[in-house]
Amino acid sequence: MELPRLQTLFEKYNDQGLEIVAVEATHDTERATAFIEKKGLSYTLLEDLEEDGVVFNTFNVHSFPTSYLIDREGRVMYFHLGFEDGDEKELEEQIKTLL
Repeated sequence: MELPRLQTLFEKYNDQGLEIVAVEATHDTERATAFIEKKGLSYTLLEDLEEDGVVFNTFNVHSFPTSYLIDREGRVMYFHLGFEDGDEKELEEQIKTLL
């Protein structure tokens, strides 16, 4: 699961400007909140509550998990679909190039 592995990157690079926003799409606030508390995640959870899925439509998300690195000007600089063991290493390298 990618969210706990993202926590490690968040803790390592947050002081350099990295922000992580996880978008919850199942509309199960209770379950998402319990998961975040259980895993000790400290980055932002955004619920895409709009019926249309504003976040998902804006970024054209079709499957989960999908990760984007967005620079300070709001441009998508990196995109990754899925998340397997070791993917966080590539993500970290991309993060370092943007910070």
